[in-house]
Amino acid sequence: YTLGGAAVGDLAGQRSRCTAGSLWFMPKDTPYAYWTDPQAGAWEGYWIEYAGAWARALWRMSGLEGLTHLPGCFEARPVVEEIHRCVRAGDTASGHEAAAQLWRLFSVAEASLAGARTRSDTTQAAVERAQRHVSQRLAEPIHLADLAQAARMSPFHFARTLRKRTDFTPAAYVRAVRISKAQELLRKGELSVKQVGHAVGYPIPQHFSAAFKQATGLSPRSFIRLHRPHYDIQLNKDRRLARRSL
Repeated sequence: YTLGGAAVGDLAGQRSRCTAGSLWFMPKDTPYAYWTDPQAGAWEGYWIEYAGAWARALWRMSGLEGLTHLPGCFEARPVVEEIHRCVRAGDTASGHEAAAQLWRLFSVAEASLAGARTRSDTTQAAVERAQRHVSQRLAEPIHLADLAQAARMSPFHFARTLRKRTDFTPAAYVRAVRISKAQELLRKGELSVKQVGHAVGYPIPQHFSAAFKQATGLSPRSFIRLHRPHYDIQLNKDRRLARRSL
């Protein structure tokens, strides 16, 4: 359990960084290594070693099988400190109490892990609400405040969350969805280039062409020629008919 500073650990090739409040679990039958993080320059914490078939059984029963790193588990500190106190006392009764506290530590870790999963699920649901807002309103202006409201987050929190989840800023995400939909519509060929631009939120043709080319490297018409070869044939026929009519 890390009290302060930071450390880097490697458990069978899986690396993690522990800061204050972090719990590390390192099974003795798995190769591991750890060292003070040079960026932090210091690392302070408690090291507790335990063994026994019952401990592994309780570990599995608590749903912690496979867990190696649990960050931000500050509620574990008083339990860890109590285990440390019992072990230092050295008498039989204190040893029994330490074992009971170890079970309690597993319970605390289980609750913290469940809370982290719930928060993750809630965050994912928020991002999905914003994504639905984008897909349903592509033809309309979409601002950060609109997305944050759909996600039920502050604009700052939403922007940071979306970047973490998708590696996109809100503006970049909206552009990516617009261009992706534009490609789909251009392939179908049911709308003109101008109509496609309107459908994906670019009512000015020049703006649509510029955004599309920046994202794909092609103008909308070049994209059509690449993905709909018959387009050139039809276009040539239309031009010949136009000349004849003149």
